Amino acid sequence: MISGAGPRHLDVAAELIEDAPCGIAVTDPDGRLQYVNATLAGWLDPGGRHGVARRSLPEMLTLPGRLYYETHMAPMMRLQGFVREISCALQVADGPPLPVMLSGVARRGPDGSFTRFDYTIFDARERRAYEEELRRARREADELAAIVRSSPNAILRVDATGRVRSWNAGAARLLGHDEAAALDRPVDEVIALEAQPGWFARAASQAPEAAEILFEASHASGSVFEVTLTPIGETGLPGQESWSVILRDITRRSSAERQLRMMFDEMRHRVKNTLGVVAGIARQTLSRADAEQFVSRLKALSQAHDALSGDDGSEAELRDLLDFTRREAGGAARLRVTGPEIRLSARQATPLSMAFHELVTNALKYGALSSAAGHVQVDLALEPGNRLRLSWRERGGPPVVAPTRSGFGTKMIGQVLKAELGADVAFDFDPEGFCFRAVFALD
Repeated sequence: MISGAGPRHLDVAAELIEDAPCGIAVTDPDGRLQYVNATLAGWLDPGGRHGVARRSLPEMLTLPGRLYYETHMAPMMRLQGFVREISCALQVADGPPLPVMLSGVARRGPDGSFTRFDYTIFDARERRAYEEELRRARREADELAAIVRSSPNAILRVDATGRVRSWNAGAARLLGHDEAAALDRPVDEVIALEAQPGWFARAASQAPEAAEILFEASHASGSVFEVTLTPIGETGLPGQESWSVILRDITRRSSAERQLRMMFDEMRHRVKNTLGVVAGIARQTLSRADAEQFVSRLKALSQAHDALSGDDGSEAELRDLLDFTRREAGGAARLRVTGPEIRLSARQATPLSMAFHELVTNALKYGALSSAAGHVQVDLALEPGNRLRLSWRERGGPPVVAPTRSGFGTKMIGQVLKAELGADVAFDFDPEGFCFRAVFALD
């Protein structure tokens, strides 16, 4: 009861009920509506265009709500006199159902019989969205937990002091410790990496923010692990992060790589020996001039082979090929290179090495490098479609005279680069200096 209630106070109370932030409905004991406030009416008919009328509370609800009302809500109101936070949905004109939370209380008359049922109805859209997000997060967490539990890799959580806080079954299999024996121990002791004492603190101190650290190391058991450290950052404070530590057993892969390196080194050695034998045969078979020319071309092939890198010898740096050519030309002042670093496949490295050899040999005999003041400018540029544009320009040498016929070197360059690289090749015998250009797609 409102103290000192009068007409004005009753008006205020009526306004509060009518405009309350929740819906209010009053029904008789059989569920027939006696009153709905403006808030609830606005929910049922947001635009006020339809004048939606409901004769009973169940008619406001969607089908599942109506069934629940008949089987549970109405009996509970009569048996215990109230219901609390029943999740249901209202039918809305020209719109999707509105999720709500419904609570009710039964009112009795002096004789104890029910006179009316009062309901408060709260908009549950935000709560429903939150609950759905919570369920989605729980599903994702359960899926992630299942992945961690079943992973063949060792997965640990380590605190900022370097002590193990949790780990999965994969860690027990790889490291030979059960979880109880590893918890609260320094991770450097639990994972004893050979020749790397204090590896965790050292790696963590070098980690840039929100980045992972990846390295390979041998374990005391003889296994080789790929170790990944990632800051979890639970506290959000630098230096206070937890860390995930993942160990992947790469023992077989590491052994295979060692064998591959040994095989490649052996193959490289045998190829060098074969080229040496061929050079010896050439010197004994050909005239001195022809033999030297032939051997110099073999040397270009050998240099391309030396430039191949990687465990399988599948790639070469274009700059390495040009360094060989620069030494033949007489140094960096004589052969100048501009442009980005370019990696070549073995298929591309060999013909380019041969082409550079022919170009520098011609420049030394007849072109810019035959003069003390001459030099060669090599420009490299990447074009759309991962295509390389290579330009060889000679300057400062004797005036160039266009040849009356193509020599072996020119034919070799044009034919090999076109056949092997699919290159567009152009020769320009400009009187100020010979120019060569090639454009081809990188592998």
